Amino acid sequence: MSIAKGSPLFGKVNVYDPEGGTKKVEIYIRLEQRLEEMRAGIAIDGSASMMKNFAAHLPPMFRKGQNMMEPVVRQLCGYIAPFTGDGTVLPIYWALGTGGMDIELIGSVTAASSETMPVNGPVQKVWGTGTKLVPALDYYLSEFREAKWTVLLFITDGMIEDLDAIKALALRAGKEIVAGTRKNCKFIVVGIGEANAEQMDELDNMFDGTPEGDEHGIDLWDCKMANEMNELAEVWDEVDFGLTIPGAARILDEGGKEIKGFADGIPQRMEFDVPASATSIVVELAGERIVQLLQ
Repeated sequence: MSIAKGSPLFGKVNVYDPEGGTKKVEIYIRLEQRLEEMRAGIAIDGSASMMKNFAAHLPPMFRKGQNMMEPVVRQLCGYIAPFTGDGTVLPIYWALGTGGMDIELIGSVTAASSETMPVNGPVQKVWGTGTKLVPALDYYLSEFREAKWTVLLFITDGMIEDLDAIKALALRAGKEIVAGTRKNCKFIVVGIGEANAEQMDELDNMFDGTPEGDEHGIDLWDCKMANEMNELAEVWDEVDFGLTIPGAARILDEGGKEIKGFADGIPQRMEFDVPASATSIVVELAGERIVQLLQ
C-alpha cells in the first residue's frame, strides 16, 4: 500500500501487509540527476476513445485550445529528456488500427524540441478500435535492449484489452533481468479519464508472490491515476535506479531506537522491517528529521 510521503525528498513510500509480526517498508528517494545509460519512452494511447482528448472529434477550425494531450505530452517529454543518457525521449502512439494492434513512431525529442512538437494523434495510421499494449511494450523492449536502464511511460484512458498477454511479456522481461540477459526496467502507466483502476492495480502488483518478485525484488510496474498526481516528478516516484546517494541516514522507531542505519551512503530505495503494530517512524536524512506515518 502506498502511503502519503513525509517529505518532498521521498518518491514513493510503500508499506506491506504484516507477516510474522513485522511489516516491510520501502522508501524511494527522488531522482535528481542525469543517468548516462538510461533510455526513456512515452507511449500515448491512440485508440478511438482518446480522440476527444486530442480534440480530433472536432472540425479543425474548432480545435485550437481544445487539445488537452499536447501540453501534457510536451511537459512530460521536456521533464524526462534531461535525465536520460542522450538527452532524448522516444514517444510513440499505440493502440492504433484494427483491434488497436498498431503503433506509430513519432521520433526522438529533446527537452527543447518537445516544446513545439505536434501532438495531434496518429498521422500515418488510424485511431484504434481496441487497446492492445503488447505491441508498444514489445517495441521498446527491442529498441532499448542494450540500455542499462529502461523507463517507459504509458498513457491510457481505457481498459487494457490484452492484460494477460502484457503480464506474460512483463514476466518474461522480469525473468531476463534475473538471468542477467536484460538490464533494469520500469514500466509506468498513467491512467486518465475512464482508465480502469482495478486493472491497473492488478498490473501494478503482478510480481507479488512470484519468485521474481519475492526472491529477486523485481517490480516492473507502477500504475497511477493522473488526477491523483500533484507534480511531474511523481511519474517515477517508484523507480529504483540503484543509485547510492552520498551521506548517511538513520531509521528510528517511535521510541527513538534505531531500526536501520545507512552510514556509507543512502540507497535510492531504503528497505527495512518494522513491528506490525508500528504506526510511524522517524527518518534522519540530509540534516532533516522526518516523521513518516505508516498508515
